[in-house]
Amino acid sequence: MNAPLRILSAVLCVAPLSVAQAVSFQSEVLPILSDRCFPCHGPDAKVRQAGLRLDTQESALRAHDPVIVPGRSDASALMGRIAATAPGQRMPPPESNLALTAQEVETLRRWIDQGAPWGRHWAFVEPRAPDPPAVADGVWGRNPIDRFVLARLEREGMRPAQQASRGELLRRVTLDLTGVPPTLQELDAFLADESTGAYERVVDRLLASPRYGERMAWEWLDAARYADTDGFQADPTRTMWPWRDWLIRSLNDNLPFDRFTREALAGDLIPDASPEQVVASGFNRNHMYNGEGGRIAEETRVENVFDRTETTSTVWLGLTMTCARCHDHKYDPISQEEYYGLSAFFNQTSESGAGGSGRAPPTVRYQSPEQRAGIARIDQDMAALQARMVAPDPRLDAGQGRWEAETADRLRRSGAALEAVTLDPWQALGPLAPPGGDIREAFAHAFGPERGVDLSREYDGGKRTWREAPQWTDGKPHALDDAPGATYLYRVVRAPSAREVEVSLGSDDTIQLWLNGESLLAKNVNRGVLPDQERVRLTLAEGRNELLLKIVNTGGRGGFYFKKLDETVEGMSEVVVRALLRSKEDRDDEQRRVLMAHYREEASPDWRVSARALEKLRAERKAAGDAVATVMIMDSLPGKRRRRTRVLDRGAYDRPLREVSEGTPAFLPPMDDGAAMDRMGLARWLTTKDNPLTARVTVNRHWQTFFGRGLVATTENFGQQGALPSHPGLLDWLAVTFVDGGWDVKALHRLMVTSATYRQSSRVPRAAYEEDPDNVRLARGPRHRLPSWMIRDQALALSGLLVEKLGGPSVRPYQPAGVWAEATFGKIRYRADRGDDLYRRSLYVFWRRIVGPTVFFDTSKRQACVVKQTRTNSPLHALTTLNETAYVEAARAYAAVLMTSGDGALEERVAVAFRMATCRTPAPEESTVLVNRWRDAHARFSAAPAEADRFLGVGAAPRDEGLDAVDHAAWTVICSMILNLDEVLCKP
Repeated sequence: MNAPLRILSAVLCVAPLSVAQAVSFQSEVLPILSDRCFPCHGPDAKVRQAGLRLDTQESALRAHDPVIVPGRSDASALMGRIAATAPGQRMPPPESNLALTAQEVETLRRWIDQGAPWGRHWAFVEPRAPDPPAVADGVWGRNPIDRFVLARLEREGMRPAQQASRGELLRRVTLDLTGVPPTLQELDAFLADESTGAYERVVDRLLASPRYGERMAWEWLDAARYADTDGFQADPTRTMWPWRDWLIRSLNDNLPFDRFTREALAGDLIPDASPEQVVASGFNRNHMYNGEGGRIAEETRVENVFDRTETTSTVWLGLTMTCARCHDHKYDPISQEEYYGLSAFFNQTSESGAGGSGRAPPTVRYQSPEQRAGIARIDQDMAALQARMVAPDPRLDAGQGRWEAETADRLRRSGAALEAVTLDPWQALGPLAPPGGDIREAFAHAFGPERGVDLSREYDGGKRTWREAPQWTDGKPHALDDAPGATYLYRVVRAPSAREVEVSLGSDDTIQLWLNGESLLAKNVNRGVLPDQERVRLTLAEGRNELLLKIVNTGGRGGFYFKKLDETVEGMSEVVVRALLRSKEDRDDEQRRVLMAHYREEASPDWRVSARALEKLRAERKAAGDAVATVMIMDSLPGKRRRRTRVLDRGAYDRPLREVSEGTPAFLPPMDDGAAMDRMGLARWLTTKDNPLTARVTVNRHWQTFFGRGLVATTENFGQQGALPSHPGLLDWLAVTFVDGGWDVKALHRLMVTSATYRQSSRVPRAAYEEDPDNVRLARGPRHRLPSWMIRDQALALSGLLVEKLGGPSVRPYQPAGVWAEATFGKIRYRADRGDDLYRRSLYVFWRRIVGPTVFFDTSKRQACVVKQTRTNSPLHALTTLNETAYVEAARAYAAVLMTSGDGALEERVAVAFRMATCRTPAPEESTVLVNRWRDAHARFSAAPAEADRFLGVGAAPRDEGLDAVDHAAWTVICSMILNLDEVLCKP
């Protein structure tokens, strides 16, 4: 080295020792003040001591009685109090259980001596995208992410890990983007493709897969507190799965995040909103709902408003606002009044807090796009068929003309053709006279032979008193009292001429009907299935006819209905008769249609075939129209009904204080002038470019998805008590890039998973894990335990059992017997589904809120918003994956796949099984262990074939009877071992 270089090197080495490094207010001072001082000298005025605020520059550096004197730590009261030894003088006070370390005291001293430069909390300042830093290694990086990561590593004298093997990388990215492992075919194709861009093409394929939306939906379900029940004691079932379908579809369609935000928070307010956009607003109806009988409705409603406020704050702003329900925030600049101003946006929905049962209003009756398309196809088929049925036909049209003329002439000559049948009011039979007589005697006394009733027929062999009944009108259900027994009702029907009348009647009890002494009906009918389900044709004689109706109440309140549906003359309905009797010129379009339909029904066999086909289509149309889900959504009260929002004393619903209007926290940029002060205006404000939080919070959650830890570790808290970002420049660069790129989530994901940072191997020396267990520096690839839902889906995918149906109602897979019994007081029993529904993805598993699915041992409770992942390595984990029915059955099916996929030596099949799960070939010692274990299991099952049969009988999927049971059982043991390898249970 020449002399000038040696001199320069020496200067660079000693410079840091001779120049005091500037103290960062954001990263060094503010965390100390926030944690140790703000509880008593922070934003919350109710607990503030000595009128001193240390969270604002104006108060901390006040001119009178200054606490901090810039440039003079020796004259600053702050330093005197934190360095004091006397208990009465020292701050924080001993009873607070807070204390400063010597290093923290020195940090504050240096900061003051350097002039006490003030600043704002880093997350509350609008992000600016810094230029990616210069790095010494210009080869390693693949995109700007890597320069930010490498710059820190080089600064700390470290190097990134080597790139993961191609198999490991494929398995990692496939699991991360789709939630299921790659197939052997995908693995072999990738390994064979050595061209430039092979990995990027894999990423593009995975991003385009429908499995992508299913994988990315999971974290949103946790954030949205999605479940299939209301929660609380009764825990009734709800139908919010259409909201989940909207979520999956929007993620697959790469709905820009700002639009996603508007639909999730205010889809119902979009002009001409689609059904899916309205359903999207159910994001803020996914919360728990207390519908218990003794619950105070207004209290429930207010708590739901709180939940929406706090969930929105957590998901989009990364702020913990719950404490501001009752008082000003202790750490962040959020007053109680600002909390209620934010809650006012969610206080205008018509939800009352009453009711529940899984469908508390407001709701919408929703049909999926597929259902609506099916209805449209039926409508098209019906229209085409109807057009053919009414198309001109010279032969039929001529015949119809002759029939109309002849029939009309005959009807006019008959005179009374249009006189309608009349129904007298119902009358109750009774009371008995004499008391205690039998039914026949009472009936004879009440009506007698003079009324034309055939007394030779015994209407009832029992002995009861006929109860009086009101004079009902027809066409709607009639209520009877709830005394069990028989009720007899009588009415007179008068017909101007002999004819037939069709009536509809029904009851939730047993009914019988007699006309002029002849029994017409004796069966049970169920009122409420269809309004005219039980049709009875009455053949009336000219003049007086008598009806007797008997209802036997089987318990509880009874009822019935009786409705005249149609009256015919010569087999023609009243509508047809009236049309015939009008002159041809005076008939309207409907009358002409009626006459054509009547004639062609009688005269044309082809028309009758078409009519039956049309009736079938109508039935299909009705069934399709009835197949709706009732989904809870948001709405807005009209102007005159708008609620007034008030600050609540300590958050109590019944202790209102001053009124507030909609507003956002003052420390954040204000809403635009003229912006709508509603949820849509709020959604737009959240995604404005100058909002410092939303983009940062969002990209941080996505980073957590792929790297297991956010750049800010406290994913849920970007406030002053949250963690500092590990790579602040990278976080801001990602946030700005995300916004400038149109809030494109798939582009963000592609950027992350194609970086060299993501592609690093996780296989590094143990010392690296011990030194940086959370991989804060990003000096290695992400390796951590897979979430339980992904472990289940992986097992189903490897076994070939996974049913890849997209969307739809929730399903009930295997679950231990009695799990629901204790939580539901034995009132609700869990019944597993059958067939394909047992093998749907975990995303669709039915989620009872008070006792979640037992196979998901590391997931949130879905009772509140959760945005930070949890991981476990508890004994429950191993007990589940080794013994739970789904995993044992998956191992059996996995074994069957191996046994039926081709011949090969034992070692070769072991290698195939291992590669399927790990994407690598087993090492010789690994192969030896598995081969020896197969031989041991085979010997054991050979000695006890019945045990093999029992082992293979687990689960509902049918066994392949063509496979040798002993071989199959042995392979099942091996596949279970492979599914439970640490390498398979973890992200590579």
